[in-house]
Amino acid sequence: MMKRIVYIAIMVLALMSVLSSVVLAEEADTVVLLEVQGEVNAAMAAYIDDAITQAEENGTPVVLIIDTYGGQIIEADNIKKSIMQASVPVDCYITRNALSAGVLISISCENIVMGESAVIGAAETIPNDEKTLATWVGILESAAEARGRDTQVIAAMADKRIQIEGVTTEDELLTLGASKAAELGISDGTASNTKQALEILGYEGFAMSEKNMSFPVRAAQFLTSTAVASILFLAAIVCMGMEIFTPGFGVFGVISIVCFLLYFGGSFLAGFAEWWSLALLGAGLVFFAIEVAVPGFGVFGILGIVCVAAGLLFASRDIKTFLIVLSVGLVGAIIALPLLFKLLKKLGLTRKLFLVDNMEAEQGYVSHEHIDSLVGKSGVAMTILRPAGTAKIDGLRQPVLSSGAYIDKGDEVVVVEHTPGRIVVEKKD
Repeated sequence: MMKRIVYIAIMVLALMSVLSSVVLAEEADTVVLLEVQGEVNAAMAAYIDDAITQAEENGTPVVLIIDTYGGQIIEADNIKKSIMQASVPVDCYITRNALSAGVLISISCENIVMGESAVIGAAETIPNDEKTLATWVGILESAAEARGRDTQVIAAMADKRIQIEGVTTEDELLTLGASKAAELGISDGTASNTKQALEILGYEGFAMSEKNMSFPVRAAQFLTSTAVASILFLAAIVCMGMEIFTPGFGVFGVISIVCFLLYFGGSFLAGFAEWWSLALLGAGLVFFAIEVAVPGFGVFGILGIVCVAAGLLFASRDIKTFLIVLSVGLVGAIIALPLLFKLLKKLGLTRKLFLVDNMEAEQGYVSHEHIDSLVGKSGVAMTILRPAGTAKIDGLRQPVLSSGAYIDKGDEVVVVEHTPGRIVVEKKD
């Protein structure tokens, strides 16, 4: 009986061992397909880094499905570091385009497969000054060298001065199609679809775990692009300026707040803004609201500018991006506000939105209606004056004040002081 129990236990353990081996084999035979589309920016960098970190935890290889026209060099370099420092294999399949910053992402991968109509290249920097270009070419060459690719071919994609016989012509940026890239050793094969690309990369029969960009990632990618962020900031500043010159709080103030929230929202979704940057923005908007309610421009307006600027700085990926957005916003606002004011004036809307007249006294504007002085005139107290009350003076009921003494109803009074809104009387001797 004991022998049978021992045999059964051994068989159960053996069966569990086999099952666990099968499960582990199934987990190992999975490849993560990571969508890399649209502008290369901070949101994409955070998305790729998080996905690779998760793949490392699961021990699964990663294949980037690339289709991008490029983007920010700094973020492309951050993606390169995530790829090259990964503890799992990271390859890529270029479905259509790997241009500009997309070149660096692609050549940082261990293996590259291109679609039949895909292209790689055209990686010239903007601005194209000597310092920026030299830095960018150096980054590309280091990545190419690390992966065993021809550094001259990769450099020619960014620097049109580099000429390779039979490959590039004078003053032409190198852009390669799938067949030429394979011929020059830049890619490792050409595929007509993802399944075929995975076979070339050695993942035939692997289960595919697709990780597409979620809506928050796409929203962050859109909102954190330099162009969109600059437009949002410009609109926020222009609408804030319009709100300051508009009585009360209206549509311009609402639009300004929405633009600021979208600007900060993109930073939060991308993962490089903290709650206190939003708190600084809120404080700045409160100070601006107080400034709008208080005549003139003073300490609240200055505090508002400082808080908003600090919030924008801490919500930006780096100082360079912040300076670009700030410059576009301020310069654009200086140009846009006068043009917008002229447009509203042409449409006849300025008088409905702004106080356009100075209301000078020479034009007949007065703060109160002129009345003749009542000093010395007599009257009768219509109510008890202690000290305020009503008296009938010069045939008219007037609100009056006693000079200090109690005056009974019906007593005769005389006016001793008369200023706009104030009539002082005394009891007549």
